[in-house]
Amino acid sequence: MVARHYWELTAWQAVVAFKKGIYDLIEREPLATDLKLREQLRESVASAQSHIAEGFGRFDPLDNARFVKMARASMLECHNHLGDAVDRKRITEDTRRDHLLRWEVAMKEIGGWLDYLQSPEAKQNADRIRQQRAERWRARKHGNSKPKRNREL
Repeated sequence: MVARHYWELTAWQAVVAFKKGIYDLIEREPLATDLKLREQLRESVASAQSHIAEGFGRFDPLDNARFVKMARASMLECHNHLGDAVDRKRITEDTRRDHLLRWEVAMKEIGGWLDYLQSPEAKQNADRIRQQRAERWRARKHGNSKPKRNREL
């Protein structure tokens, strides 16, 4: 399936699932009262989701990959904060492990998306789509009938 919107990406969806779990976690005591740690968790997981969406808006696969790498780094930051929450006795190790199950799924999806974006296939697909868009633009500009639109665009 070709994703036409960032919210169709399995990497974005997996990060959202992880993020919702973190949001539920930071609303519970005693983590809810540790405002700094709570904010660090919230910001790191939210930025991971945002980076994937922003990268999708960059049509160039390597530029998109740059944002996906930032998303991966934000997920690693969140992982670190969960460990810090255990060290500060704000959550238990079992709670951390429960959240890391969703973290691992998200990281696997991010890794797969990043692998694709850095592949020759991604560059070829982007070049093909750019070419088709240019042909449609030229046809409209010169008053020719519209060429058939490829459903994968």
